[in-house]
Amino acid sequence: MPILRPFRALRYDTKVAGDIRDLVAPPYDIIYDEWRDRLYTRNPYNIIRLIKTRDDPEEGDAPDKYRRAAEYISSWMEKGILRREDAPAFYIRSETFELEGETRTRYGFVGLVRLEEFGRGIYPHERTLSGPKIDRLNLVKATRTNLSQVFGIYRDPEQEVQELLRKASSGAPEVSFRDEQDIHRKMWILHEPETIYRIQERMRDRAIIIADGHHRYETALAYREFMAPVREKADDPFDYISMYFSSVDDPGMTILPTHRKAGDMPSFSREIFLEKLSSDFEVEFPARVTIPEMLKLMKKNSTADSVIGFYTGGEFGIARLKHPAVPKELDVEILHGKIIEKILNITREDIAAGKRLHFSQSPDHAIDDVNRRKDQIAFFLNPIRPEEMFPRVLNGNRMPQKSTYFYPKTLSGLVMYRIDRESLE
Repeated sequence: MPILRPFRALRYDTKVAGDIRDLVAPPYDIIYDEWRDRLYTRNPYNIIRLIKTRDDPEEGDAPDKYRRAAEYISSWMEKGILRREDAPAFYIRSETFELEGETRTRYGFVGLVRLEEFGRGIYPHERTLSGPKIDRLNLVKATRTNLSQVFGIYRDPEQEVQELLRKASSGAPEVSFRDEQDIHRKMWILHEPETIYRIQERMRDRAIIIADGHHRYETALAYREFMAPVREKADDPFDYISMYFSSVDDPGMTILPTHRKAGDMPSFSREIFLEKLSSDFEVEFPARVTIPEMLKLMKKNSTADSVIGFYTGGEFGIARLKHPAVPKELDVEILHGKIIEKILNITREDIAAGKRLHFSQSPDHAIDDVNRRKDQIAFFLNPIRPEEMFPRVLNGNRMPQKSTYFYPKTLSGLVMYRIDRESLE
């Protein structure tokens, strides 16, 4: 039973800090070094200095990047660059974007949710990588702030919550801008107690699945444990985490696949791989298709069959599972269980440590990496549908790392949760 509450967010004062589009950033885990450098030069107060601080300090005497981030946030609050909202609120957000020639708008809202162990109203949908958890915990300990939101999804087929959000966002937004990907981002601040209460009540019986931000949620659980010795009451600020909530039944909800690349396999042989693959799959290799043709063919057969595309040695292939289970397994589970782990001998420990298996949103980039011999084989997947995901996850099953890509990503820098009593009052 998720318990939600409004809060007084820490937000940029654009009169002091500058244009909001120059202050926000994507989630830290998709920002590569060159992108980070661009964000650093975009505005001296860009959120990148908090969520992914450089190892070499530009200013200040902090001995490490976590302490440096803490110094930045304290200084910005003192200067009025960051200000706390006057009263507790929910923060309604919309993202309007173009995808495959279609205009879509996804609605959601940011609030606090009381931390629960997984399986008690809040569920993880993917296995996670080990390194980022330590990094995020060190950052939270230093800054005492949720700098970004966890992305949570829920079912709302009757559009009960989404309709409340649309009505509450019918006026002029507090924030409106187009980001560097030409996504139109808007935000409304909801203070009205009755509407907040109605949203809380309608969310109370809905299971929440973490779409993005597993590391941040697990970090919050670890931080709660770390703070236990100084607990003052049963409902302390560290019992909550800020979360962006959006319905998978919203017309704008978009889930894209994350493709895989495998490398660093000294004994890899294409001929042996194809031979082993044929024991469980009908294999077409080489498949005389282009990448758009292969993806279209895979999508056409995604409902009834398990179809996985691959690329190695300059040629495409298509693998269809011979004996699919009933109910149908997820393609990403089949890829990991029958191919990555069984044939390529890449273990879950390897993957958790970021070894040998890599991820890509772009099929073209995956192909380029194979052509440049950075990797030896690439695999292509269909997107996962919500009706496939929810039953498995609510039964306690975790999918492999990066099984989904919820598009667009939520931005860091619009709303922050300072983990203290003042944010709740």
